[in-house]
Amino acid sequence: MQSSVNVTKEISIRTMSFAERLKATSEIRRKTLSDSGKVIDSYPKSSDGYLRSIFVMKGRAIDKFIVPLTIATVNSVIWTLLIQFPFKSSFEVQEEPWASIYTLVLTTSLAFMLVFRLNRVAIRWWDTRTMWGAVIVHTRSLTSAIVEHCRHDPESRDEAICWIAGYLIALKQYMREETHFNYDELVGFLSKDQVDKIATSNHPCLYAASEVRHAIQRACKVTADTPIAIGALYVSNLRWMEHHLDVINFSMGGLERVRSTPLAIVFVTHLRTFIMFYLLSLPYLYGHTWGWGTIPAVFVTSYALLGIDGAASECESPFKKRPNHMNMEGFCLTLFNNIEEIVGTVMKCKRDKREGILIAE
Repeated sequence: MQSSVNVTKEISIRTMSFAERLKATSEIRRKTLSDSGKVIDSYPKSSDGYLRSIFVMKGRAIDKFIVPLTIATVNSVIWTLLIQFPFKSSFEVQEEPWASIYTLVLTTSLAFMLVFRLNRVAIRWWDTRTMWGAVIVHTRSLTSAIVEHCRHDPESRDEAICWIAGYLIALKQYMREETHFNYDELVGFLSKDQVDKIATSNHPCLYAASEVRHAIQRACKVTADTPIAIGALYVSNLRWMEHHLDVINFSMGGLERVRSTPLAIVFVTHLRTFIMFYLLSLPYLYGHTWGWGTIPAVFVTSYALLGIDGAASECESPFKKRPNHMNMEGFCLTLFNNIEEIVGTVMKCKRDKREGILIAE
């Protein structure tokens, strides 16, 4: 069976125009990115309905808290067996003196700490989505600006757009701390050698951004022979394109900050210490009253409290291929489709010399 790379060779993409090349390789990119992101894209969303959002397993991120859940449950099983058989009448704790402490200190404190933990993580998750949104918006604007304002230098124009695509995949891989780049995700935009250069660079995003900047600088280069009016136009256009690129880089820096700066350990340590103390002490305080019901009661309580902390841990740095994380393949695919549409639409237009407007052919 021929690989997708061999397919691209068969259709001779290098002999095509840029717009034709993007269209010819579109399906390869779509399939590659869709397959890579299907774990996230195909999983039920919170907006899919009440019942569908209940009957999920992976989305609950149980692996994040399975160890403390097991410890709390096993502790309740052991103590329940002991007080039901060998030590049935030997140990009995009076609930009344401890009830107020549990209510005022542990329960109330845990509620405040869990709310704080979830609130911080929700902000981080939404900030991450907002920064990816900024990347999407400014990538569209930058691509449109390059296509329009660099049309006098088709080679530099096309090169700049290709490196924008490279930047998007580099950002996805960099956030996941993955060094392997799948060429099929960038087929039609960059060559295999160019993809390898991004992959082996110290900072893939900055490398791709530098290549974009070099290309638009060449297209808007002002020399001694450049007319003053044209030179002023080039400088103005270049400044505007640089602004979009700067915002994209700024958003990338924000994503880096989210990935590399988790919540301060003091908050997490304090919360988890109190959770474990609370859960491990439940059987000893209420075991005689609840009897055999101690085991399911502790399990359900542990799952509820630990699940909240687990959800926070799951979404603190949402860049992996997990159901609750950012669908970065989807973002890249959307932008690739946008780039293809922008390039294809403008390439099919001609400029009316009298009015200076684009008219579809």
